[in-house]
Formats: sequence, structure tokens, C-alpha cells
Amino acid sequence: MQTTKELHQTGDKVTEAGHYFDRDGEHIVLQQGEEFPNCPKTGQPTSWRHEDHEHQTGDKVTETGHYVDKDGEHVDLTQGDAFPNCPKTNQATIWKHAQ
Repeated sequence: MQTTKELHQTGDKVTEAGHYFDRDGEHIVLQQGEEFPNCPKTGQPTSWRHEDHEHQTGDKVTETGHYVDKDGEHVDLTQGDAFPNCPKTNQATIWKHAQ
């Protein structure tokens, strides 16, 4: 898999096709060579993150959305929250956007 930078801005070229989420939690599928669009919800410029981006317990949530941890536990988090421990084990874990 090609390495991508963590955040992409409206107008940047897509270097890796896939599912992306903007800072408001809006989801879009983009192909390599396309440009990152404005937020589909607000119509304003935004930042985008590839769905495969990982977050660790304690990291600050940068995009409101639904997340799943490595044990399959699901949580809804709001921008500004901290990623929690796994609800099942109460241990530090890794979170990704849920599909």
C-alpha cells in the first residue's frame, strides 16, 4: 500500500484511491488523480483522512464519527473527545473509522 500523509485538503490530488472522511465525519470514495472536494454537507473547504488511518487510546478525535477498535468494539465520538480504552477490555487500543 502506498504511504499517504495523514490529512489532505480540499483541492489536493488524491494519491491513493479509497474511502475518506472529512473533519465533519462525511464519507466519500475517491479515485487516484481526483481532487479532494469541499465538504459534501457544508460546501466549505475541509480536510480529509483516509479510512485506514489509525488512532490510539488518548489521541484527540479530529473528526466526529463512528469508530471501531481492533477487538471489533464500536463507539461514536465527537471532535475534541479523546479516544477511549477498549470498552470490552478497558485496555489501550487502536481505533479506525467504521465502514
